[in-house]
Amino acid sequence: MGVTVPSSRQRNGINHLDALLSCIQVWPVAWRRDVLVKLRSQPAADRRQQIVPDLFAAEPSVSGKRVLLLDDTFTSGGTMASAARALRDAGAACVVGISFGRQLNANREETRDLISDLPQRSLDLETCPVHGISDVDLFLMGG
Repeated sequence: MGVTVPSSRQRNGINHLDALLSCIQVWPVAWRRDVLVKLRSQPAADRRQQIVPDLFAAEPSVSGKRVLLLDDTFTSGGTMASAARALRDAGAACVVGISFGRQLNANREETRDLISDLPQRSLDLETCPVHGISDVDLFLMGG
């Protein structure tokens, strides 16, 4: 089962995650946008790098299922981890998270070198920008 993390806000009246998913013509799982509900509004900066147990609630239809969790942007992992926690609490057998984008913060040591190196890099869609190896090899390594 594919589940999306609810967007905290819509830009120009468009849910950008729904717009991205509508571009995918063939996908092996059905996407459900109504499985997770955000229970409270909390600024992202207040919850980054931590799991907030009551940020989301998941419906019981996930019980016993393997869930692919999709978010638009990965910053610190707090939102995705909180959503995964809600899915597991609702009985999901397994939750795997993926995101379309990764926010890079120049103030964080682990991304400083990557950001400074970006202007010299050419775009190579078959090579991981972090690890410098092909996406297939990275997948096979479990990275």
